[in-house]
Amino acid sequence: MIRSLIRSGLTAVSLAVLSAACAPVVTSAVALNEPGRVEPIYAAAVAGNVAVIRVGSNGCTSKSDLIPHLSRGVGQAVLTVRRTQMDTCSAPEREGLELQWTFEELGLPSGTLLMVNNPLRSDTIVAGQP
Repeated sequence: MIRSLIRSGLTAVSLAVLSAACAPVVTSAVALNEPGRVEPIYAAAVAGNVAVIRVGSNGCTSKSDLIPHLSRGVGQAVLTVRRTQMDTCSAPEREGLELQWTFEELGLPSGTLLMVNNPLRSDTIVAGQP
């Protein structure tokens, strides 16, 4: 979906992926997967009252393994996604796993300015590369 949002030229309601100024860069594979920690992400987009993030997965991560936390202000909110379960599988997903939360799921009114506060992963995904 992230690629299709970019390709289609949709304007995001708001997108802010805050990096090292707000959270340390994670380099340890174990730290990327620890329950309770803020989940480092590959990408994020907010459009059409849907928040989309791409996270790393060792093959067993599902949406239920991550929980969205919101900090709210007047007409705006900040989304931080935390991991609740470790992914101990050994079949990493090369392009990560795309997860979506609707504004309805998040309890946000339509059109709320939403920013994403998860740090970017230090490794990168290159689609179509082995």
